[in-house]
Amino acid sequence: MKKIKNLFVTELTKFAQQKTEIHRLWNIDEQTANLLYMLIKAKRPTNILEIGTSNGYSTFWLSISAEKAKIHTIEVDEERFHLAKENLQNRDNITQHFGKAEEIISTLTQKFDFIFIDAGKIGYINYIKLIIDKLENGAIIVADNVISHKNSVQDYLDFIKNNENFETATIEIGDGLEISIFQK
Repeated sequence: MKKIKNLFVTELTKFAQQKTEIHRLWNIDEQTANLLYMLIKAKRPTNILEIGTSNGYSTFWLSISAEKAKIHTIEVDEERFHLAKENLQNRDNITQHFGKAEEIISTLTQKFDFIFIDAGKIGYINYIKLIIDKLENGAIIVADNVISHKNSVQDYLDFIKNNENFETATIEIGDGLEISIFQK
């Protein structure tokens, strides 16, 4: 855990210093980063999808957690996309996609065994419906901000909790995480 803490402090400092005049940068907190790291180390996924790159901070954590995995990350905001591109230029296992998640997800052909959703909250329901056919059995889906933005993600939560293919739990760290396991 000490290694994680040192990486967190080093990278947090770098990412936190970035500012944009137009857009606020949304980054996960330390507890969420540590939990993602541990989940990925335990799962050992081969294909990861992140919806909502922002400046690449969470993408960085996904990348160091699963250095052998292929990571696809989607960002709709052009300024944040380019900032992430600069921040992640030394990470060889990341493919960045610029555009609307709904459009990009439909073009992806691989199956995913780990998903991290931290984008436009109202879109969570659309994302999961598009992703469901691209999930490996046993895939883990982590959705951020499910407590802080509960009203905006309620359709997503209802869908996940009422779908027999998902086992799910709400974790009260950061802004709230919904962690779900897909079982066919």
